[in-house]
Amino acid sequence: MIKKSCFYLVLLLSFFNVYKAVGQQDNFKTKAALETEAYTYLNSADYVTAYGLFDKLHAKYPNERDYKEKLGLCCIYYPEKKVRALEIFLEMSAKYKSPYYDYFLGKAYQVNYKFDEAIAVLEALITKLSSSKKKEDLAMVEDAQQGINNCKNGKNLTLNKVFADIKNIGAPINTSGLEYVPVITADESLIYFTYSGEKSVGGKQAYYVTPDADAGATDGYFYGEDVYYSSRNADGTYSEPKPIESINTKGQEAAIGISPDGQTMFIFNSSGSDSGDIFVSKLNGVNWEKPVRLNSNINTDGYWEGSCSISGDGRYLYFASERQGGAGGRDLYVSELVNGDWGVATNLGSNINTKLDDDAPFIHPDGITLFFSSKGHLSIGGYDIMFSVKRDNAWTEPKSMGIPLNTTEDDNYYVINSKGDRGFFSSNRAGSGGLGNFDIYSVTPGILGEKPIIALIKGVVYGNDKPVEAKIEVVKTALSLNIGPYYSNQASGKFLFALSPGSIYHVKVSAEGYDSVEEDLDIGALNSYMEKNKDFYLYSPGMAKNKSEGNTTDTTKKENTADQTKSPEQILKENTKTKGGLKEQTTKIEGASGVNKDEETGAASDSPCTETLPDFTPLKGKSLNSKDQYNLLLKIAGNYCSQNLVFKVQIGAYKSSDNFKSTNLNTLGKIESQTDPDGLTRFTQKQFKTLKEAERHRQKLIGKGNKDAWIVVFSDGKRYTLEDLIMVDFLGKTVN
Repeated sequence: MIKKSCFYLVLLLSFFNVYKAVGQQDNFKTKAALETEAYTYLNSADYVTAYGLFDKLHAKYPNERDYKEKLGLCCIYYPEKKVRALEIFLEMSAKYKSPYYDYFLGKAYQVNYKFDEAIAVLEALITKLSSSKKKEDLAMVEDAQQGINNCKNGKNLTLNKVFADIKNIGAPINTSGLEYVPVITADESLIYFTYSGEKSVGGKQAYYVTPDADAGATDGYFYGEDVYYSSRNADGTYSEPKPIESINTKGQEAAIGISPDGQTMFIFNSSGSDSGDIFVSKLNGVNWEKPVRLNSNINTDGYWEGSCSISGDGRYLYFASERQGGAGGRDLYVSELVNGDWGVATNLGSNINTKLDDDAPFIHPDGITLFFSSKGHLSIGGYDIMFSVKRDNAWTEPKSMGIPLNTTEDDNYYVINSKGDRGFFSSNRAGSGGLGNFDIYSVTPGILGEKPIIALIKGVVYGNDKPVEAKIEVVKTALSLNIGPYYSNQASGKFLFALSPGSIYHVKVSAEGYDSVEEDLDIGALNSYMEKNKDFYLYSPGMAKNKSEGNTTDTTKKENTADQTKSPEQILKENTKTKGGLKEQTTKIEGASGVNKDEETGAASDSPCTETLPDFTPLKGKSLNSKDQYNLLLKIAGNYCSQNLVFKVQIGAYKSSDNFKSTNLNTLGKIESQTDPDGLTRFTQKQFKTLKEAERHRQKLIGKGNKDAWIVVFSDGKRYTLEDLIMVDFLGKTVN
């Protein structure tokens, strides 16, 4: 029998080499053949299949005690049959008075959440065997004590049940096959997972090979694991999963971790004849490159390494290993990136690792919240999900995610989105809409207690107005600490990275053949999760200047969106510099730039002015990059006016005012300029009482070729962007 070299669950079903008479039906098998097959499945920990076979044997030969015993054992580890396990071992314990059956009766009570009854039976068992010197008895006593600990944990957690909405995420991701180890990008836009079933590249393999075996026999098991992915739709549903063909082979591949930006994936790989190692693959445009094995600081010869998670800044890799020198079983380790490669791994220590298995680390993009699965700590049985927070450079005592997320079955591979409001995990639990042996589940909320505080920065890098692959270097200025670097996707130009609060970050975006862009992002006052949409625009040397002189219609880019954490007195002013020192880099607002009719934007020439303050709740935290969001703003606030507000149309912002050329715009009205403390001279044209009036003028500028004109607002001489004003309710009432 080939050893199963997989990282996820020791009891994972249906993937083992087992012996079975090929081409025969159960009804025509001899007792010996059926028995051999049943024990083969049992020894391979495929309890579901073994259950069916021992059930047939027990029904046909009810006086065979061993068949009934093994049937009960299968029921303990087959969640949907665990009630029957209790029935079987209650009867056998009473009839045969054997410590062996008492032990399994205690386990049956435990998996059925009858913790008091389990403790009583297991304590009595320990007393009976206290003087035994037999190796098997001592092992039973040790496991019984662990069972008592699990039951005590279960009693405590039952009294403090956690409110959680747990859902099987269903089709099209979960099928009658096996789906497990969910891996998500930080913004939850993509989910990767591991699949095994009828679509596996490895196909169906014969249970064993004999000289006269039919090589084309269909009676066998599905071999191998493949990586699939699915995108999350706007309504929360998922697209039809697709395999990653450049990664999947006839062996065992599993997605086990991904960088927050989705550009780097970590893969478990085993040929079936080795213990399995961690590999890495890079996303090149839309294609994943061939996985490359990580160095010997991560992978050790002869030992299993099979789950991992990379920190949001890309500096640390947390992973699980069975290498020597650990606390016992599987332990968690961390390695730091040194000169472009992973350094010597360090055990996370006794606060995290136990003498039992500790596996499946997930480090949140905040860099201080660690989730993992453990058979120790506060487990109520099997793998349970724990979390710990790093304080003063040390990990706090792990806490259980509680019941009902944790069960007496295996609950494993927990990940959460960057906001912390939703988590994903895999489990072989009974009920909850399970569609197969192992399925993927979601849970809301994603974390107990305080939510992580980070700023998720995402957008697109453009080179000469087309998406481009770029390097994004980030420096935490207070500590001169380099973070990243990050890279935008070669095909889409999309990027994503997370920043912790309490600092100003200097960002430099560069790509070969373009002038670089640099900018400071201040998130020092951040006190809650924030997503910030921001695009960067790079140009070939001299091209930006040509644009400003009127050789093209693309003269400037629109200003950055608001930082939601700032008060009116602290509105974020991001001083962006280009390598050529020409103009500020700002976020492009596509809005209604292609709309040329007032009725299409909701504007009307005779629109009345109203002082009734609109409800801006639907727009708060939303980007006006979206045409729908921009038109919603025009609809609900286009006619709002206040004696404190003046709307102007900005048509340019430059380091050097000499670069501003406006000959073709003078006929539309007087152009004013103002040099601000950040060194930029900003040019505006006309002023209006309402947003819709300003929008009509903006459309006239678009018709003149200034397609990137945008609207700014002034109150008592202070300048605001529209998104700034939305966050403070257009300065119309006190901000909570």
